[in-house]
Amino acid sequence: MFGLLALCFLICVICGRASLASAIDVIDAAADFTRDNKRVIFVPIVYFLLSLIFIAIWIGSMACVASLNKIEPADQAIPQNKDITWTSKTRYMGLFMLFGILWILAFLDYTSRFIVMGAAATYYSNSGPGKPDGSAELGYAIKIAHFNHAGSIACGSFIIAVV
Repeated sequence: MFGLLALCFLICVICGRASLASAIDVIDAAADFTRDNKRVIFVPIVYFLLSLIFIAIWIGSMACVASLNKIEPADQAIPQNKDITWTSKTRYMGLFMLFGILWILAFLDYTSRFIVMGAAATYYSNSGPGKPDGSAELGYAIKIAHFNHAGSIACGSFIIAVV
C-alpha cells in the first residue's frame, strides 16, 4: 500500500517538476526581497495595530448603540441579568456598523497588501543587469496606495464586505 502511494507521489513530482521549479524560484525571489528590505515587514504590523484600534472604537460605538435600547432586569431576584429589547432602528444601526467595520478592516488589509506589492514591484523594476539588487521604494508605494489607488482599494473592499 505504501509502495503504491510512494509511486503516485513520485509520478506527481515528475509531472509537476516544472511547476515545482517555478514555485521554488518565486519563493527564492520573495526571500531575496524580504532579506534586502526588512522595513517592509513593519507594514502589516502597523496596519494590524490600526485594525485593533478601529475594532476597539467599534466595540465602544456598538456599546453606545446597544445602550439606546430599552434595558430591563431579566429577573427581579438577580438584578445583574439584563434583557435588551432591540428596536428596528437600533437593529439597523447595528447592522450598518457591522457592515462598516467589515469594510474598514478589508480596506486596511488590502491597503497593506497593496503597499507590500508596490514595494516589491519597485524593488524588481529597479533591479537590472548592472544592479542585481534594486531598492524598494516603500514611501512611494505608500503614497500610491493612499493617494492614487485608495478608491480602487475601497471599491474592492466594499465588494468583499458585501460578499
